[in-house]
Amino acid sequence: MHPVKSPPLSRGRDRHVIAVPVLPDSVPLEVAVVQQVFGRRPFPGAGDLTGRYQVVLCGERRRQPLPGGVDLGDLAPMDALLTADTVLVPSVENPFAPRSRVLLSLLRAAFHGGARMVGLCGGTFLLGRAGVLDGRRATTHWLYSAAFRQEFPFTQLEIDRVFVDDGNIHTCGGALSTADIALHLLSLDIGDAYAEAIGRLLIAPHRDPSTRDPSGRLMPDFLSWLREHVHQPLTLNQLAARAHVSERSLVRKFRQATGTSIFDWVARERVARAKTLLETTDHAVADIAVMVGFGSPESLRRNFTRHVGISARGYRAKFRPAGKQGGSHG
Repeated sequence: MHPVKSPPLSRGRDRHVIAVPVLPDSVPLEVAVVQQVFGRRPFPGAGDLTGRYQVVLCGERRRQPLPGGVDLGDLAPMDALLTADTVLVPSVENPFAPRSRVLLSLLRAAFHGGARMVGLCGGTFLLGRAGVLDGRRATTHWLYSAAFRQEFPFTQLEIDRVFVDDGNIHTCGGALSTADIALHLLSLDIGDAYAEAIGRLLIAPHRDPSTRDPSGRLMPDFLSWLREHVHQPLTLNQLAARAHVSERSLVRKFRQATGTSIFDWVARERVARAKTLLETTDHAVADIAVMVGFGSPESLRRNFTRHVGISARGYRAKFRPAGKQGGSHG
């Protein structure tokens, strides 16, 4: 499987440069998805993208540890945004936090310089503050809709959309929609057939029965919220408050709806995400544990062995193609 065309190029380069600003509260999983989809070879047999894309992680500091201690290594200077073909702003833990004038001015300058602008989930707020969303259509996480409308009254918010394509500005909603918008960009750049093929590899054609809600007795919004926050620390008290029911009622309704317990469902979801990262990235096991929500390598290894039957390291060795592994895997 090979792409049938190449993404748009500029400045005499032979690769489409995607600049990703890494901030202190950037969501590590979203950065990993971007690296995976636009990396040298997102999946075995997916074709080589080395000659088509270059993902540049940049920051206001040379090193910027992310929530949970994930370290992405040395970052390029933030002014790399000015020469990028695409500027992709990942979600942030706190979209309402103040941002530096330097960052916002660079985002604005990149837009006026002709870069394609992409905002993931809470990252859309940064595009709004940079002034690039006035008079445009956009989306963000549904939890932020009221705040977004208040802060950006001149932007048409389409909160019911997974992602919004408004010319050279693209935005998406919840964390899991990162893969959807990445595939959409691939489709625009390289072609529908290749994007669809990557999509079949990225998103399982069927999910574990525990991820379905066949009875309809649990509010769909709660399962949607849980999927998007499964990488965060979760308590039963917090989840019951989110579902607006008692803890006992939530435990009962969740099992009725999914056939499993809440935290077994969460563990399975985290293991599934860990499997994808083990197959497709060189991130250390300790970093993957944080990215998917286990918090520690020990917790990841214990749950991985329980649900998969082998260790995380053994799984990586089995499913990561020879010659594609690099760095320390923990």
